[in-house]
Amino acid sequence: MTSPEHKKELWLFTTRFPHGFREAFLENELPILCERFEKVVIFPEHADGALRAVPANVELRYPVADPFRGAGVWTMLTYADVVWKLIRSLLTGAPSLRILRQQWPYLRARIAQLIRRADVLRRTVMPDHDPERTVLYAYWTHDWATVLGIVRERDERLRFISRAHGFDIHEEQNLNGWIPFRSFQLEQVDRVFCASRTGMEHLQARHPRIADHFELARLGTTDHGPGPHDPTGPLKVVSCSFLIPRKRVLLLIEALAKLRIPVRWTHFGAGEEEQRVREAALRLPPNIQVEFKGMVQNAEIIAWYRSEPVDVFVHLARLEGGVAVAAQEAASFGIPLIVADSGGVRELVDGRTGVLLPQDPSAEEVAHLLETFREGPMATAAYRSGVRQAWAEGFEAHKAFNDLVDRILPT
Repeated sequence: MTSPEHKKELWLFTTRFPHGFREAFLENELPILCERFEKVVIFPEHADGALRAVPANVELRYPVADPFRGAGVWTMLTYADVVWKLIRSLLTGAPSLRILRQQWPYLRARIAQLIRRADVLRRTVMPDHDPERTVLYAYWTHDWATVLGIVRERDERLRFISRAHGFDIHEEQNLNGWIPFRSFQLEQVDRVFCASRTGMEHLQARHPRIADHFELARLGTTDHGPGPHDPTGPLKVVSCSFLIPRKRVLLLIEALAKLRIPVRWTHFGAGEEEQRVREAALRLPPNIQVEFKGMVQNAEIIAWYRSEPVDVFVHLARLEGGVAVAAQEAASFGIPLIVADSGGVRELVDGRTGVLLPQDPSAEEVAHLLETFREGPMATAAYRSGVRQAWAEGFEAHKAFNDLVDRILPT
């Protein structure tokens, strides 16, 4: 355990964590942050969903009761100069005037919401902010980054950093291929820590004037030891993702339908496509056994990996952001990976850890890899040991997150 000699405080701005199921990767990062900082104060933007367990030196604060409520006329006038900067950011960043006009009613409402959040934060929270001992950390380069930027317009002492993962990096993952308020966010944040090299290079190419603002800081997963290995019986396939179109779970089902060998497929996750996915799975031939685990806490997934043998992890997402944490977790147990090339996954998936498919693989390609899996090297204990070694070199949580803290702690 790292000595808490710094006596610093970290303010962590999240979307929902530690509520609900999302931002599960923070479960790996938070313990390291709590080791290195005297106290970690978490500000969830939304407080819906059950609370997850957090370390003892975590404090939760909810300064903005209703994040969708907009600022009143007087508050908007008080922040008129900042409102203009936000509008100018939209004018310069919009793909076209037509798209700006189309989204303007929504964006106008968002400006009022962001101004109100910033005003509440400035009045109720910032009096407790000591820039000499407090580090401000927005977990996404999204709404909180915009809000903190607005606060900074009123208090030049404020400094903050942010992470960037997927939708807050890649324009194509957003409506009309546009990230509103992007230039304003990047003007205000001191450094953006990108979860993948691919994401970092994308931001550097899009914003060359401030290329040195973007740094690589991969996420990591905790070492729970190797998972059990049983190369007998049906091929044991696992996948873990939201059931939404871009995760392409239906493509995996299409591939499974082509297999002649016995398979046991387990999926963790739920989402808007769940009914379609379940209906498609019902049409699979009898040699394919299916179990949908639904949306469960990350701790339950880890416990399952520790007790259930898995042959291969499959992830066919079309628009991945960073280095898929679900794939990292599987690799940490020594499970070989079959993953479509998207976002930063190629930084984890290579010949040492599995097969990197094209960005748009066919069901036939996936089916062939699964049909012949037991005949190839990935089915061996030696290969699985190599998967764990490759994961440990670049994605082990203790190393990855301590490296981040070394860079964000004031000296």
